[in-house]
Amino acid sequence: MSTTGSKRPAQVSAARRRPVLDALRRGAVPESGLDLLATGLDRFVAALDAELDAVASGGSVFKAVRGEYGSGKTFFTRWLEERTKRRNFAVAEIQISENETPLHKLETVYRRLTERLTTSSFPPSALRPVVDAWF
Repeated sequence: MSTTGSKRPAQVSAARRRPVLDALRRGAVPESGLDLLATGLDRFVAALDAELDAVASGGSVFKAVRGEYGSGKTFFTRWLEERTKRRNFAVAEIQISENETPLHKLETVYRRLTERLTTSSFPPSALRPVVDAWF
């Protein structure tokens, strides 16, 4: 959703609206529907789309997001995940932490990535369908 222009917002179905509102009531970032809430991210769209184009052409890109508590890291990464899945990519979101996913224990990081791999068609864990599609 762009913050520019004077367009009247489109109606959002109850089925799409409900999970977003439920997550917000719990104080959590919604798993989907973030485009309904996104403001101020328009400035990143061209650069991120160019990087996704590069990946679709066989290149690679790595993004790490860091910031203070409450600065919007989870919102941004989930918003980017939605954009990425709409382009038929597989994505995985993990949070590095000392206790659950320490960065120095790469086998744990890898396991979390494979457990949380998802596509627009397959919820976690989508590893098997992704590998099957390659063959």
